[in-house]
Amino acid sequence: MQISHNDTDSPAENVTGVILTGGKSTRMGRDKAALTLDGQSLFERIHQVFSQVCAQVQIAGNRPDLATETLPAFADSYPGSSLGGLHNALTNAQTEWVLVLPCDLPYPSAQLLQTLLAGRDGVQAVIPQTGQGIEPLVACYHRSILPLIESRLQHKQLRLIDLLDDLKICYLDEKSLPAGWRRALINLNHPQDVERLHSPPPVVTLVARSGTGKTTLLVKLITELTNRGWTVGALKHDAHRFEIDHHGKDSWKMTAAGAAVTAISSPTKTAVIQQHEVEPAFTQLMQPFIGKVDILLTEGFKRSPLPKIEIHRHQLQHPLLCRGDYHDPSLVAVASDVKLSLDLPCFDLNAPASLCTFIEERFLS
Repeated sequence: MQISHNDTDSPAENVTGVILTGGKSTRMGRDKAALTLDGQSLFERIHQVFSQVCAQVQIAGNRPDLATETLPAFADSYPGSSLGGLHNALTNAQTEWVLVLPCDLPYPSAQLLQTLLAGRDGVQAVIPQTGQGIEPLVACYHRSILPLIESRLQHKQLRLIDLLDDLKICYLDEKSLPAGWRRALINLNHPQDVERLHSPPPVVTLVARSGTGKTTLLVKLITELTNRGWTVGALKHDAHRFEIDHHGKDSWKMTAAGAAVTAISSPTKTAVIQQHEVEPAFTQLMQPFIGKVDILLTEGFKRSPLPKIEIHRHQLQHPLLCRGDYHDPSLVAVASDVKLSLDLPCFDLNAPASLCTFIEERFLS
């Protein structure tokens, strides 16, 4: 079915964001919408993201406790299934299109929602499709499918996945999805899922002698992992004193005046400058990354027990740090510009994709 659009319409005006709250949270054992992360409930986090994209937002589900004057809630006419929730969304929305998100997403993404909206031309639905499957509850649907949904519900055909066979759909593959899509599609079903949110991410550190190219490889790995949908943190260890603030700037003046911790924040980034006499333990350095990234890549920390990837360049004629006089048990791989005979995997330094796959399989699977 061909659907026409007026290119002058703002997506914020012709789309309703709908938060699906009809589930009973049976496996979680408590209300998933009320779960908190960084001081906000999951419901609040989703509402905040929807408010950036859609002028109208509503709740699909019998949740008067979550409703406000500007955020109405509508009970499902056909309770008990995701298909019934989608029916609710399309029935009560005042727009031709709805964006739907379940209430158990800890990392909703406005960029992902905008990507879904951009795929609407000539279709009835826009749905992400990744290596983990399709995501019909993080999707965009056109009002024209409502009669099909009603017919299925009346005949007790409740599987949303079966409805998709009858629709004209734009499936967005991994290459079409924005950065960070993996986290944007995470949902919470069990208490263990919540525990993982507050657990430190896996850490891999790159080690090498000075001038070997640690930062060069680190940047390539960050780029490759990000292109694969992962959210990556980076931490560089400097054995010497360094200055990150700029002389004469307001934040520099505050630190120079004696502030032990100085921070500067904007709508897009925050920086914290903390003074200390003794270098913090690595567990303390990791704290800002917990819940923010899928993996932390570091540079340095060669004396730590962290899993290590050592970089080797033949022309420098240096022996390996971790397989020389000292046999470091935390070494997991080597990246070299020549083949080496080792007791562990050795990857081509100039082709980081294979090393990236190794990191995925070992630390992110």
